[in-house]
Amino acid sequence: MNIKLGLLGILGLVGGCASTGAGPGRPEADFSGFTRGAAPSMVVGDARVVDARVNPLVPVQASAEGDAVTLRFGRPRHATGVARLHASSFELVAVDGATAGGDATSLPQTSRVLLDGGRFIVCWKHGDAERGYQALAQVFEQDGAPAGAPAVISPPDVDVVGAPQVLTTDGRHVLATFAAAADSAFELLAVPIEDVSGAEVTQVAARR
Repeated sequence: MNIKLGLLGILGLVGGCASTGAGPGRPEADFSGFTRGAAPSMVVGDARVVDARVNPLVPVQASAEGDAVTLRFGRPRHATGVARLHASSFELVAVDGATAGGDATSLPQTSRVLLDGGRFIVCWKHGDAERGYQALAQVFEQDGAPAGAPAVISPPDVDVVGAPQVLTTDGRHVLATFAAAADSAFELLAVPIEDVSGAEVTQVAARR
Protein backbone atom coordinates (compact mmCIF):
# COMPACT_ATOMS: atom_id res chain seq x y z
CA MET A 1 0.00 0.00 0.00
CA ASN A 2 2.77 2.44 0.93
CA ILE A 3 4.60 1.69 -2.29
CA LYS A 4 1.50 2.41 -4.40
CA LEU A 5 0.74 5.61 -2.55
CA GLY A 6 4.35 6.68 -3.00
CA LEU A 7 4.22 6.07 -6.73
CA LEU A 8 1.00 8.01 -7.10
CA GLY A 9 2.33 10.83 -4.94
CA ILE A 10 5.45 11.18 -7.08
CA LEU A 11 3.28 11.48 -10.19
CA GLY A 12 1.03 14.07 -8.57
CA LEU A 13 -1.97 11.76 -8.44
CA VAL A 14 -4.36 10.92 -5.65
CA GLY A 15 -4.66 7.15 -5.31
CA GLY A 16 -5.44 4.50 -2.73
CA CYS A 17 -4.68 0.98 -1.81
CA ALA A 18 -5.85 -1.76 -4.13
CA SER A 19 -9.58 -2.10 -4.46
CA THR A 20 -11.17 -5.18 -2.97
CA GLY A 21 -13.54 -5.56 -5.91
CA ALA A 22 -17.18 -6.57 -5.89
CA GLY A 23 -18.27 -9.80 -4.27
CA PRO A 24 -20.62 -12.24 -6.01
CA GLY A 25 -24.15 -10.87 -6.26
CA ARG A 26 -23.23 -7.43 -4.97
CA PRO A 27 -25.11 -4.74 -6.95
CA GLU A 28 -23.02 -2.02 -8.55
CA ALA A 29 -24.05 1.57 -9.23
CA ASP A 30 -24.41 2.24 -12.95
CA PHE A 31 -23.11 5.27 -14.85
CA SER A 32 -26.05 7.38 -13.62
CA GLY A 33 -25.39 6.40 -10.00
CA PHE A 34 -28.47 4.16 -9.72
CA THR A 35 -27.77 0.74 -8.19
CA ARG A 36 -29.08 -2.16 -10.27
CA GLY A 37 -29.23 -5.77 -9.14
CA ALA A 38 -29.97 -7.37 -12.52
CA ALA A 39 -27.42 -9.53 -14.32
CA PRO A 40 -24.87 -7.77 -16.56
CA SER A 41 -25.57 -8.02 -20.29
CA MET A 42 -21.97 -8.80 -21.15
CA VAL A 43 -19.32 -11.43 -20.65
CA VAL A 44 -16.11 -10.01 -19.19
CA GLY A 45 -12.93 -11.92 -19.96
CA ASP A 46 -9.62 -12.17 -18.12
CA ALA A 47 -7.62 -8.99 -17.61
CA ARG A 48 -4.36 -9.29 -19.55
CA VAL A 49 -1.17 -7.43 -18.70
CA VAL A 50 0.00 -5.75 -21.91
CA ASP A 51 2.96 -3.95 -20.36
CA ALA A 52 4.17 -3.83 -16.76
CA ARG A 53 5.99 -0.49 -17.01
CA VAL A 54 3.76 2.35 -18.14
CA ASN A 55 3.24 6.03 -17.39
CA PRO A 56 -0.37 6.35 -16.12
CA LEU A 57 -0.42 10.08 -16.85
CA VAL A 58 -0.39 9.38 -20.60
CA PRO A 59 -3.78 8.25 -22.01
CA VAL A 60 -3.81 4.94 -23.86
CA GLN A 61 -4.80 5.24 -27.52
CA ALA A 62 -6.44 2.22 -29.16
CA SER A 63 -7.09 1.84 -32.88
CA ALA A 64 -8.08 -0.98 -35.26
CA GLU A 65 -5.61 -1.37 -38.10
CA GLY A 66 -6.26 -4.24 -40.48
CA ASP A 67 -6.25 -7.55 -38.61
CA ALA A 68 -4.79 -6.05 -35.45
CA VAL A 69 -5.61 -3.66 -32.63
CA THR A 70 -2.82 -1.21 -31.90
CA LEU A 71 -2.33 0.29 -28.44
CA ARG A 72 -0.07 3.32 -27.99
CA PHE A 73 0.84 4.20 -24.43
CA GLY A 74 3.30 6.18 -22.39
CA ARG A 75 6.36 4.76 -20.72
CA PRO A 76 8.68 6.35 -18.15
CA ARG A 77 11.03 9.14 -19.25
CA HIS A 78 8.66 10.40 -21.96
CA ALA A 79 8.98 7.27 -24.10
CA THR A 80 6.13 5.70 -26.05
CA GLY A 81 5.29 1.99 -26.29
CA VAL A 82 3.27 0.27 -29.00
CA ALA A 83 1.45 -3.05 -28.53
CA ARG A 84 -0.38 -5.08 -31.16
CA LEU A 85 -3.23 -7.47 -30.35
CA HIS A 86 -5.16 -9.82 -32.62
CA ALA A 87 -8.33 -8.10 -33.86
CA SER A 88 -10.73 -10.94 -33.01
CA SER A 89 -9.21 -12.71 -29.99
CA PHE A 90 -7.47 -9.63 -28.54
CA GLU A 91 -4.49 -11.85 -27.72
CA LEU A 92 -1.20 -9.98 -27.45
CA VAL A 93 0.90 -10.33 -30.61
CA ALA A 94 3.86 -8.04 -29.92
CA VAL A 95 5.06 -5.08 -27.88
CA ASP A 96 7.54 -2.78 -29.60
CA GLY A 97 10.49 -1.32 -27.76
CA ALA A 98 10.23 2.16 -26.32
CA THR A 99 10.73 5.08 -28.67
CA ALA A 100 11.48 8.67 -27.81
CA GLY A 101 8.56 11.09 -27.80
CA GLY A 102 5.25 10.38 -29.50
CA ASP A 103 1.79 11.87 -29.89
CA ALA A 104 -0.11 9.70 -27.40
CA THR A 105 -1.25 12.72 -25.43
CA SER A 106 -2.70 14.55 -28.45
CA LEU A 107 -5.71 12.28 -29.00
CA PRO A 108 -8.94 12.26 -26.93
CA GLN A 109 -9.74 9.45 -24.52
CA THR A 110 -12.61 7.15 -25.44
CA SER A 111 -14.91 5.69 -22.79
CA ARG A 112 -17.96 4.95 -24.97
CA VAL A 113 -18.29 2.91 -28.16
CA LEU A 114 -21.22 2.09 -30.46
CA LEU A 115 -22.31 -1.54 -30.81
CA ASP A 116 -24.54 -3.43 -33.26
CA GLY A 117 -28.23 -2.56 -33.20
CA GLY A 118 -27.60 0.94 -31.92
CA ARG A 119 -26.56 -0.22 -28.44
CA PHE A 120 -23.47 1.25 -26.86
CA ILE A 121 -21.12 0.39 -24.03
CA VAL A 122 -19.74 2.84 -21.47
CA CYS A 123 -16.67 2.27 -19.30
CA TRP A 124 -15.75 4.42 -16.32
CA LYS A 125 -13.71 4.52 -13.12
CA HIS A 126 -15.45 4.37 -9.75
CA GLY A 127 -14.23 4.51 -6.15
CA ASP A 128 -12.33 6.77 -3.81
CA ALA A 129 -8.85 7.33 -2.43
CA GLU A 130 -9.52 5.29 0.70
CA ARG A 131 -10.94 2.14 -0.89
CA GLY A 132 -9.26 2.37 -4.28
CA TYR A 133 -10.70 2.59 -7.80
CA GLN A 134 -12.33 0.01 -10.05
CA ALA A 135 -13.13 0.02 -13.77
CA LEU A 136 -16.75 -0.74 -14.66
CA ALA A 137 -18.62 -1.30 -17.93
CA GLN A 138 -22.30 -1.29 -18.85
CA VAL A 139 -24.28 -1.81 -22.05
CA PHE A 140 -27.11 0.57 -22.94
CA GLU A 141 -29.89 0.33 -25.50
CA GLN A 142 -30.20 2.80 -28.36
CA ASP A 143 -32.61 4.95 -26.32
CA GLY A 144 -30.19 5.11 -23.40
CA ALA A 145 -31.97 2.52 -21.22
CA PRO A 146 -29.55 0.17 -19.39
CA ALA A 147 -29.32 -3.32 -20.94
CA GLY A 148 -28.60 -5.06 -17.65
CA ALA A 149 -26.48 -4.11 -14.68
CA PRO A 150 -22.90 -2.77 -14.78
CA ALA A 151 -19.98 -5.14 -14.31
CA VAL A 152 -16.61 -4.62 -12.65
CA ILE A 153 -13.97 -5.30 -15.30
CA SER A 154 -10.79 -4.60 -13.32
CA PRO A 155 -9.10 -7.28 -11.16
CA PRO A 156 -9.69 -6.97 -7.41
CA ASP A 157 -5.98 -6.58 -6.62
CA VAL A 158 -5.27 -3.43 -8.63
CA ASP A 159 -6.07 0.26 -8.26
CA VAL A 160 -7.25 1.79 -11.54
CA VAL A 161 -5.62 5.04 -12.64
CA GLY A 162 -7.18 7.24 -15.30
CA ALA A 163 -10.28 6.67 -17.40
CA PRO A 164 -10.78 3.28 -19.10
CA GLN A 165 -11.00 3.37 -22.89
CA VAL A 166 -12.91 1.07 -25.21
CA LEU A 167 -12.76 -0.08 -28.81
CA THR A 168 -14.75 -2.58 -30.88
CA THR A 169 -13.69 -4.30 -34.08
CA ASP A 170 -17.02 -5.88 -35.04
CA GLY A 171 -19.80 -4.16 -33.08
CA ARG A 172 -20.03 -6.93 -30.50
CA HIS A 173 -16.58 -7.73 -29.13
CA VAL A 174 -15.06 -4.86 -27.15
CA LEU A 175 -11.58 -4.26 -25.78
CA ALA A 176 -11.26 -2.08 -22.67
CA THR A 177 -7.84 -0.74 -21.68
CA PHE A 178 -6.69 1.11 -18.58
CA ALA A 179 -3.64 1.71 -16.41
CA ALA A 180 -3.58 0.35 -12.87
CA ALA A 181 -1.27 0.31 -9.86
CA ALA A 182 -0.22 -3.25 -9.07
CA ASP A 183 2.50 -4.29 -6.65
CA SER A 184 5.28 -1.70 -7.10
CA ALA A 185 4.57 -0.57 -10.67
CA PHE A 186 1.91 0.69 -13.05
CA GLU A 187 0.57 -1.82 -15.57
CA LEU A 188 -1.40 -1.49 -18.78
CA LEU A 189 -4.32 -3.94 -18.69
CA ALA A 190 -6.56 -5.05 -21.56
CA VAL A 191 -9.94 -6.69 -20.88
CA PRO A 192 -12.06 -8.35 -23.61
CA ILE A 193 -15.82 -7.84 -23.30
CA GLU A 194 -18.57 -9.49 -25.36
CA ASP A 195 -22.01 -7.91 -25.69
CA VAL A 196 -24.71 -10.51 -25.05
CA SER A 197 -27.60 -8.14 -24.31
CA GLY A 198 -30.70 -9.96 -23.13
CA ALA A 199 -28.84 -13.08 -21.98
CA GLU A 200 -28.03 -14.05 -18.41
CA VAL A 201 -24.27 -14.18 -18.11
CA THR A 202 -21.58 -14.75 -15.53
CA GLN A 203 -18.88 -12.17 -15.04
CA VAL A 204 -15.27 -13.29 -14.99
CA ALA A 205 -12.64 -10.71 -14.13
CA ALA A 206 -9.68 -12.76 -12.91
CA ARG A 207 -6.23 -11.40 -13.54
CA ARG A 208 -3.83 -13.74 -15.25
